[in-house]
Amino acid sequence: MNSVLTGAPTALVPIASAALVVLISTVLIWFLKVRSTSKRREYNKWITRARKEREQKQHYVLSQASASTKQYVGGKDAMDLTGWQVTEALLLKELNLPDHIASLAAYCRKYNLNLKKGMNAIAEELYEEAYWTAQDCLAKVASNTITEQNAPPLYGIPISIKENITVKGTYSTAGLACRLAKRAAEDSLTVQVIRKAGAIPMCTGNVPQILMLPETCNRIWGRTRNPWCLDRGVGGSSGGDAALVASRCVHMAVGSDVAGSIRIPACFNGIVGFKPSASRSSTKGSAMARKNNRSNTTVAIPSVNGAMARCVDDVALFCKGYWVPQLFHGDRHVIPLPFNDSAYTSTGKLTIGYFESDGWFEPCRTTKRAIHETIAGLRKAGHKCVPFKPPRDGWFTYGLLVAINSAEGSMKSFIDALEGEQIWDEYKTLLMAASLSDILRFFLVRCVIDERRGHLLRQARRKGLSAREYGELMADLHMLRLEWEMAFQKSGIDAVIFPGMPVPAFKHSTSGKLTAACSYMFLANLLLWPSGVVPVTTIKEEEAKYYDSIDELPENQRDHIAELVASNMEGCTGMPVSLSVMTPLYRDELCLRTMKEVERAVQFLSRPTAFKNV
Repeated sequence: MNSVLTGAPTALVPIASAALVVLISTVLIWFLKVRSTSKRREYNKWITRARKEREQKQHYVLSQASASTKQYVGGKDAMDLTGWQVTEALLLKELNLPDHIASLAAYCRKYNLNLKKGMNAIAEELYEEAYWTAQDCLAKVASNTITEQNAPPLYGIPISIKENITVKGTYSTAGLACRLAKRAAEDSLTVQVIRKAGAIPMCTGNVPQILMLPETCNRIWGRTRNPWCLDRGVGGSSGGDAALVASRCVHMAVGSDVAGSIRIPACFNGIVGFKPSASRSSTKGSAMARKNNRSNTTVAIPSVNGAMARCVDDVALFCKGYWVPQLFHGDRHVIPLPFNDSAYTSTGKLTIGYFESDGWFEPCRTTKRAIHETIAGLRKAGHKCVPFKPPRDGWFTYGLLVAINSAEGSMKSFIDALEGEQIWDEYKTLLMAASLSDILRFFLVRCVIDERRGHLLRQARRKGLSAREYGELMADLHMLRLEWEMAFQKSGIDAVIFPGMPVPAFKHSTSGKLTAACSYMFLANLLLWPSGVVPVTTIKEEEAKYYDSIDELPENQRDHIAELVASNMEGCTGMPVSLSVMTPLYRDELCLRTMKEVERAVQFLSRPTAFKNV
């Protein structure tokens, strides 16, 4: 009897322990849910406040805008001037810069500040500041204090700046609501340098949440629409700025590029975009889209600031004004290489390599036509153009970048950066793929999904990579860079031309499932090489489809991704298509010079008009 009684409490111990664990877990889950809900409510209040501040900000300059402020220079609408033409007209006293700023401000307002229609490309407006800066510029020109002989390279050029490249007095959020707690106290180094070079910031451009989508959308400022077709995205992450340049709201823009973030939007919006060599720009003072402004992957694949414009000369002008002692002294990690005018303006004939496909993502018909027409134009201009075989295909390079960016497991740094904000819907496919258990991942790869999606799933681990596995990735990255250097030397080419984005701008909300199309963009980021894109042509009606039969594609690309692309290309007639140019590390001026040759050969003149139909 005693043994029975004494054994009863002992038997209850496991049950009590289990009950306690369940209770603690339930309380913890409830606490975290309440905390998350509370944070999201707070963020919603911040978002409402930020939008109201933007709406209620007073802009004296807008009252100055009228039909009388619209100007023409040499018979050309001032809004159609390139950046360098603005400076030239100002210095020749042919352009009233304050009136031009007033016209641009009214134009920006008309086509942007509506979350439900229009482009919605602007995060914050700086019209008033720009207007008074323009007044100062005009006064200095009138008094001959500033002349053609001593004017800074970007003097008087109205520009937009990517929202995370911090501008004093603005919210620099990287698309994260948790960054709305306070406004920036000072300019980033890049903004300091380009102000000194004479540029006039008009506004900041919208960006995607966490800066890692080829589309521009966030909970603060909403979704940006493509000026060529409002049903399509502008790319990302420098998407807002690209749309502003394409639509003539500004003459030039400053963006950043860690995985095509300048060049993807430039392709989708039909403008020029340039990513310099790593170590020729500075992200000092910019907002990183990670918690505490710490980004672990940028050591291996750095973010690089560059420019977007409507002509190559403007992008070269930006580099001339940017690569100066102020930048070199402000950030000792930047290689002190001033812009080399003679390399950019050289007239010697070039040897240019080209390839049509990376073997991972077959380009659309228009992209292939663009390559053929561009190569024909370059040969006609006297350049030698030769086929080039990349040392590694897109299966390797795309997989390598994905593996490096997902090495931590389950998108941990992305989720941490949100600090309780809900992740944007377009990321959910990527998040699900990164968070799969290893057993389910193995089953899906081996038994269920197609080869390309299986290849992507294999690059990630739910719990991240071991130090040894990550070290192997770094070794692969090093070998890739060596192989490309040797391939260039062996072939004797100066530059290589290949597809930009292989398909036109994505329809809204499809970007998270179409990141495979970015493989051509990723290459330059992995190599650290300079690369730019140049608009070449637009899609003809008969080309507005990915294929007649899926059997036209390589066998390992007849899959779900191809079906999504085919659907995405419906209704894409008239959308712009661009090509990439790339040169070896620190041959930036040669890259720009080759881009200029492409621009001269193709004479791209198309421009968007859809954004005006609101």
